[in-house]
Amino acid sequence: MNRTTRYVIIVLVCLLAVAAILAGKNQESADTTAGSVDSDLPRLLDLGSHSCTPCQMMVPELEAVSEDYAGVVNVDFIDVNENPNAARSYSIRLIPTQIIFDARGNELFRHEGYMSREDMTAKLVEFGYHSSPSQD
Repeated sequence: MNRTTRYVIIVLVCLLAVAAILAGKNQESADTTAGSVDSDLPRLLDLGSHSCTPCQMMVPELEAVSEDYAGVVNVDFIDVNENPNAARSYSIRLIPTQIIFDARGNELFRHEGYMSREDMTAKLVEFGYHSSPSQD
C-alpha cells in the first residue's frame, strides 16, 4: 500500500469517526427531548419503562396530572429501555424517576420511585404551577 492510499484511508476513518460522534450526540438530544410539546411550559418528566410494575402503576396518575395541567405543564414519559441515552443524560439511578423542570429547562425537583397524582400535584403547586382553569 503506497503512502497516498494510507493517507486517504486515515482521513476517511477520521471523517467516519467524527460523523459517528455527531450522530450519537444528535440522537442523545432527540432522546432527552422526546415527548416535549411546548418548550415554553414547565415540564414534568417521568423516566421509566413499559415493563416496570411501578412505572405501569404511574400511567393513570400521569394521565390525570397531564389532563389537570393541560396548557400549564407538559407531562412527558421516556422509556429508558428504548432510549438508554436519556437514562445516562438524566443520571437515572432507578425507575421510575420524575423530574420537574421550569420553563427554561432548569431542574427544580427529582423523585425516585412511584409518585401518586396527589404528590405530583402538591409538588407542582409548591413551585407555583396550578392546574388548568377548567380543572379547578
